[in-house]
Amino acid sequence: MLTARDDPTDRILGLEMGVDDYVVKPFAARELLARIKAVIRRTRMLPPNLQVTEAGRLLAFGHWRLDTTARHLLAPDDTIVALSGAEFRLLRVFLDHPNRVLNRDQLLNLTQGRDAEMFERSIDLLVSRLRQRLQDDAREQSYIKTVRSEGYVFSMPVTLVGEGE
Repeated sequence: MLTARDDPTDRILGLEMGVDDYVVKPFAARELLARIKAVIRRTRMLPPNLQVTEAGRLLAFGHWRLDTTARHLLAPDDTIVALSGAEFRLLRVFLDHPNRVLNRDQLLNLTQGRDAEMFERSIDLLVSRLRQRLQDDAREQSYIKTVRSEGYVFSMPVTLVGEGE
């Protein structure tokens, strides 16, 4: 995010909404280039078991489908469920790594390209919002399960539907 807003609250809000970095005007062009290269470097450094290999367009799980090209979620009755950018990225990470426990650091790094700061809980709020979108009951979690002291796991099988319907 490139902005003139310098208030710490704006920075925090921007990062929690899913921006990879927050740069305030005025800025040095060389610094901006270095920040862009750092984001690219982080995405290339992901371990092989966390890299996405499929390029499919429609991913199905339970009664839901995610259109990765249009970037929207399709409910069981085919209505479109609006997702924020951060919610889409988080769901995509879960769908790319089903049945694998992911901790907060991994989720923040994969969705926002940054490491969690000590006691940061923004990913918990994002998981909660995504559960609401999926109508996943907090007590009877079907899709995103909490693994105490470890993180979260997406527990539903994911299938590639194809290039759309």
